[in-house]
Amino acid sequence: MGVRTLSEYLLTYLWVGMECVAAVLLFDAFSQRKKKQIVHWITVTCFAFLDATFLNLMSPNMASFGRIAIALAAYYSLHRILYVGKRIFSLYIAVIIYATVCCIDNIWFTFLILTLGMQNGAIFSQTFISSFLMHCLMLASCYLQLFVRKRSHNQTAAYRWYTIPAVLSAVSVLMIFFFGDSFQNEQISALPLFVCASFITCMQIAALLLVSWMEQNAYFREEALSLQTKSMAQKESIEALSAAYAQQRKLTHDFRAHLDTLSAMLEQQPFDINAIESYVRSLQSAQTSRILLVNTHHSALDALLNQKALVARNRSIDVQFRVNDLSAMKIDLVDLTVIISNTLDNAIEACEKLPVQDRQIYIQVVLDDNELFYAVRNRSLPVDVSADRLPVTTKENPSFHGYGLQNVQTTLAKYHSVYAMDYADGWFEFATDLPNTLIS
Repeated sequence: MGVRTLSEYLLTYLWVGMECVAAVLLFDAFSQRKKKQIVHWITVTCFAFLDATFLNLMSPNMASFGRIAIALAAYYSLHRILYVGKRIFSLYIAVIIYATVCCIDNIWFTFLILTLGMQNGAIFSQTFISSFLMHCLMLASCYLQLFVRKRSHNQTAAYRWYTIPAVLSAVSVLMIFFFGDSFQNEQISALPLFVCASFITCMQIAALLLVSWMEQNAYFREEALSLQTKSMAQKESIEALSAAYAQQRKLTHDFRAHLDTLSAMLEQQPFDINAIESYVRSLQSAQTSRILLVNTHHSALDALLNQKALVARNRSIDVQFRVNDLSAMKIDLVDLTVIISNTLDNAIEACEKLPVQDRQIYIQVVLDDNELFYAVRNRSLPVDVSADRLPVTTKENPSFHGYGLQNVQTTLAKYHSVYAMDYADGWFEFATDLPNTLIS
């Protein structure tokens, strides 16, 4: 191999730059960016320059497996730097983009060989026009994937959904090198080579479609689970309202009886004023405790807390509250409902796994110094508490849980609030402070 010319060095920068842009387009279809627009593209430019410089300094005689390893490392590093995701996901997406690039390069080369002949096709494939058209095809393919996925509003699924597509992509790369080596050794002619290249390309397209199909299934499954969760919440609300209505009817009936009693006591001559006052005081105390388990002077929170308390008591759980006047609370009720509802549901779920005599929940909702302190302390089986992470569900079917906990984290992040968790001596505790302000 002769000495490379200056134009070949410069073209390396052009091709690597176009390949990096294509990779970014495909990454955008599957991942969320870490950096802002300007910083993002400045980083891409710097990365492409360094990658091209490294390739220019690299020996032209390097073995194929070495080039594969370098390309995969480059795509992996680019994704780790620019996008959100776990390491295994970055590896999967690096394999997918490398296989896509190889498939486009392979189908373009075999097409030229088939249409122009062995010698002319091989010569033309090394020209600037051929390489430029191939890289444009690569950019168009990656942009099309981005356009289709963004338009269909696909949701990024868990990295495990990418395992099979990544394996298929790796198989595509191995097949490309196998048939390419067979063609060079004259073990296969141009037409079968083109057919094989077309099949491999179709397999790679199928791998990308498989990702979208799996994500659609995951999205619909999450929607179904969300609807089921809302249905269960509505059922609990209906039960709570029904119980409150039945209690109200009973109170109305008792109220008439109490009026008759007071009327009879007043009709006695002479009537005993001390007995009447004592009866009224005991009646007031009894009725207040029967109407509400907790009273914060905030109607929406009273409804939420009393509903959850009723659900807990129906499951033989002792619930105790410590609250103060929350009438001045400004926090968005939807956000507060997400936090309180999900944490209390977890506390109730944990208590249900214990003997009846051990089921206890203590709830604090206190507004002080323009901050709302919220804490839940409940008896529980051992819980693995990790830093900055809510505990993993202990439900028999984990698929029906987890989204609520993620919502709690998201809501707290919205208020820039931190939370504390602890498990000791059979008690689990969750606590957080929220600024008493309305955040849109």
